[in-house]
Amino acid sequence: MKKFIFISLLTFLSLYIFITPSMADSRYLTEGLYGASDLNLSQNATHTVQNNSDTEYAFIMIFDYNQLTQQYMLLKPESKEYILVPIELGYKLLVVTNDSITIN
Repeated sequence: MKKFIFISLLTFLSLYIFITPSMADSRYLTEGLYGASDLNLSQNATHTVQNNSDTEYAFIMIFDYNQLTQQYMLLKPESKEYILVPIELGYKLLVVTNDSITIN
């Protein structure tokens, strides 16, 4: 009986060791210019941006590989999540803030 309990417990624990979370990783960005390849964002996927600061505004611009503006946003403090344009390889993100923003 002890052997059965031990084997059952060992099997149960070994099956749940390799569970990976399915949620996307959040990236916290401070002020700067970022390339899409630097952020490891999925190409042509839907991403959201949010300003978590309770006092600071955030400004974000997305440029394509021809340096044309694809999206421009001014995020208020404690903003809700906003959907970004699909980000392709070669795109650049300009972030201006005194705090940080979150990209999912």
